[in-house]
Amino acid sequence: MLLTAIKIKLAALVAVAGLNTDTLKNPEVVKTLESLAADQATAQKEPGKVDINASLTKAVEKIAELAKAGDADANYALGKWATLGVFQNATPEAVLGFYKASADKGNILAKVELGALMLQAFPQDGEKLKEAVKLIEEAEAAGNNDARRALAQLTLQGAAGLEQSLEKAKALLEKGSADGDGASTLGLAQLYAAGVKNAKGEDVLVKNEDESLKLLQKSVEQGNSPAMSALAARYFNGDEKVTKNPAKAIEMFKAASEKGNAAANNSLGLIYENGLGETKKDLKEAVKYYTLAANAGDGAAQFRLGQFLEVGLKEGEEVVVAQNQKSALDLYRIAAQGGLAEANFNVGAFYEAGNTVDKDLAKAFGFYQRAAFAGLPQAQHKVGQYYQNGAGIGRDLVAGAAWYDKAAQNGFALSQLMMGAMHEQGAGVAQSATAAASYYSLAADQGMPLAMIRLASLNERGVVSGKPDLVKAWVYAQQAVDASKEAKDAVAYRDALEKAMSPEQKAEAKKVLEQKKADASKNAPASAPAVPAAAPASGAASKAKGPAKK
Repeated sequence: MLLTAIKIKLAALVAVAGLNTDTLKNPEVVKTLESLAADQATAQKEPGKVDINASLTKAVEKIAELAKAGDADANYALGKWATLGVFQNATPEAVLGFYKASADKGNILAKVELGALMLQAFPQDGEKLKEAVKLIEEAEAAGNNDARRALAQLTLQGAAGLEQSLEKAKALLEKGSADGDGASTLGLAQLYAAGVKNAKGEDVLVKNEDESLKLLQKSVEQGNSPAMSALAARYFNGDEKVTKNPAKAIEMFKAASEKGNAAANNSLGLIYENGLGETKKDLKEAVKYYTLAANAGDGAAQFRLGQFLEVGLKEGEEVVVAQNQKSALDLYRIAAQGGLAEANFNVGAFYEAGNTVDKDLAKAFGFYQRAAFAGLPQAQHKVGQYYQNGAGIGRDLVAGAAWYDKAAQNGFALSQLMMGAMHEQGAGVAQSATAAASYYSLAADQGMPLAMIRLASLNERGVVSGKPDLVKAWVYAQQAVDASKEAKDAVAYRDALEKAMSPEQKAEAKKVLEQKKADASKNAPASAPAVPAAAPASGAASKAKGPAKK
């Protein structure tokens, strides 16, 4: 799987050389970038033939030389490279400086980038915000669609001192759409899909799914890859407006894939991994598409490849991905840096076990905590455990119970069981048999045998109702026997209960159990088919909640 790791590194370099030379005027800058791009293409096709690091260093040195002489295009390239992380030690001030030097000489792309960075860097500085908006407005007036979408989003939200106006924002997106910008068209589609309300909750743009679909299709025709991925997902699943057509969906996903769309590649990986729709399961194809998505920064794909590397992946007897836990950890780290909760959890597990790294419970706790704050139930449970046991952090039963409760409320059965035990014992929470029974019931409903045994015990002792209830106790014990596939302890406990029951109680208990089984079968939800992820929102309106000011 070394090849995958190499491709991921090279993909970052492809993005570096991928500066749009059509917008650059200096022949020396264009020649330098095209030469680097050629070397990178060679390195992809024939690994080892070209020293890509040397090529990159040479290109950076040449661009830096031109930038120092005041060239606008070179300063823009340095700013873009710094943003992409080529200069790992570049300060925010240096990045702003590169873009400003370029923008001051009229580079439109630099104006867009500088304006966007200033909006992020100086959210409370009125003068800086005005300057940022002015840069974006100038770029929009020059016909730049990135600036047009950014200005539409600011206007829609009433941000950076601009007057909030759906009409103006919509007009900007319509202007971009008419100019052939598929991202603007997608932004309009998203507006109509959600509708827009004002601060009073009144419709200022009525939700219109037909218009949204029409615009989504237009965006696809304009070559917008996020729109392709979004529409493909709808064709794959089918909905009220789109007839299910997996073959057409896969064709569209692949068209988006050719444009480098990460969401489409991740969806194709999922389709081939599981053999979804009308597609034959093919793990090699799945790994190929997951790798493409990972190269483009898709955290879910990076995580899935990490899982493959952690345990290895076979198709029949053929090894598709060789086990490499070090590489797995590297991918988990990358995905974790992107904020993926599951990846933070897995990095924590590596530190907890001392797997390929030195065992470090404090570091493990830190990663688990990041995942827990992101809402991952199993991470919330882990944080609860660490507080309960004083591992990697000071012992704190109250904090432990609070985290167990978060996970329990999110449906994590182990935490529901633990909260039941803590309430039963009065550890970290108030002692309460009623609360204990409530949590145990939640875990039992998810098929946890131990929770069923605890409920049986509570009823046998009459802790909840104030008097023993052997009928309920036996029912829970029998459920534990069934759920545990007749574990010895569960069978022994059920048999002990039976010895203390009258024939009438046994008959009633069996009747209650049969009714429970019938109710469970009747209320069982239909299993939902696995579906590929839809494309993430994009464009000026992707984060807009409507014109209500916050």
